Amino acid sequence: TDVERRWQGVAEVLASRGHRVEILCRAYQGQPANEVINGVRYTRRYSFSQSKLIVANLLKDFFYASLLLSKIPNTDVLVINDFWLPYLSSFIPNKKFKVIANVARYPKGQLFLYAKVDKIIVPSEAMKKAIASENLALINRTVVVPNPINTSKFQFQSTAQNKDGEQIILYVGRIHPEKGIHLLIKAFAGISQKIPSAKLHIVGPHLESQGGGGLQYLNSLKEDARRINVNFLGPIFDIDQLAQQYQNATVFCYPSVAEKGESFGVAPLEAMSTGLVPIVSNLDCFKSFIKEGSNGYSFDHRCNSSVENLEDKLLKVLSQPEIAQEISKNAIKTALKFSYERVARKYEGIFSELCGEIA
Repeated sequence: TDVERRWQGVAEVLASRGHRVEILCRAYQGQPANEVINGVRYTRRYSFSQSKLIVANLLKDFFYASLLLSKIPNTDVLVINDFWLPYLSSFIPNKKFKVIANVARYPKGQLFLYAKVDKIIVPSEAMKKAIASENLALINRTVVVPNPINTSKFQFQSTAQNKDGEQIILYVGRIHPEKGIHLLIKAFAGISQKIPSAKLHIVGPHLESQGGGGLQYLNSLKEDARRINVNFLGPIFDIDQLAQQYQNATVFCYPSVAEKGESFGVAPLEAMSTGLVPIVSNLDCFKSFIKEGSNGYSFDHRCNSSVENLEDKLLKVLSQPEIAQEISKNAIKTALKFSYERVARKYEGIFSELCGEIA
C-alpha cells in the first residue's frame, strides 16, 4: 500500500545514513518471514483479512497488536502506524525505547490510545489542529512531518507529456464517493463540449476491500460518463507504470470532498513532481503545499456551483499553456521538498532529540 511504500523509502534513506532499521509488518503469502532489502531488515509476522465491519477489524487489529508485543526488537525508537499498538506498547515490562505514533487519519475518539506515547507525528497542520480540538493535552507532543514521495520515480519528462497533442486530465486515488469523482466527471462533460479531443483517465481501485466505494458506485460513475471520453483504468500498483500515467497527462485533478478523510494528499504531490498542474478541492490539508495560482489551483467544492467552479479551473489550465508551464515549474520545485531524503532527515532530527532523553 501507499503507507508501506512511503515508509520503505524513508527507512532505506535512514539505513544508508548508518542507522539500524527494522520494519515489523504483516505476513503475506509468498513473502519470506525475514528479509533484508537495501539495508532494511523486514520481519513479517501474522496477518488477518479485512472485514466490511469496522468493529470486527478493530478486534482483529487488537489481537494482531497483542501478538506483536513479544516481537518488538531491542530498539531506541519505535514508530507505530498501528491502531492499538501505541496503547498496548505502554504495558511492555522494562520498556526503554521511545514511542512515536504516526497518525495519518483524522481523530475519531481514539486519541486516548496515545496518552503515553512520546511523540505524535501528523502529516499536516490541518491534522495538528484536529488533534488539538479533540485533545489539547497532546498538542505539545504533536509534530508535523509531511508524507514523502518518491521524487526519483515521479519525475518530469518533457518527451512524455502531451505526446500526439493529447490533453489528458488524470485522477489517481480510490474510487469512492468521498473522493468527489462524480464532480470531476460532471465538470469534464462541460470540458468535452469545449475541447472535444480531451480525455479523462481515472486510476484507482473500486473494490471495498481496497478502500473503494464498491461496484455499484463504479457503475454509477460509468453511467454518468457514458457519452464522454472517460477511461477507468483500475488500480495501478507498479510504481513505474503509475509514474507513466502522470507523465502522459496534461493536468491532475483531485476533487476530494472528504472533510475529515484527507490528512495530506500524496497523489497531488506525485503529480506535481512530474510537472502536472494540480487542481484540488478547497480542503485545508492541501494548503500545506498548494498555493493558489502559483503551483496549482483549488476549487470550492462546498458551494452550489462546485461543478462549474471545477470546470473553470480545468479549462484555465488546458487553454492557457504558457501560464500552465510556469505553474508546472513551480509545482516541481515544491514537490522536491517532499523527497524521501528530506523527510527522512526530519525524522532523524526527532529521533536524535528523543534518544537524548533515553536514560
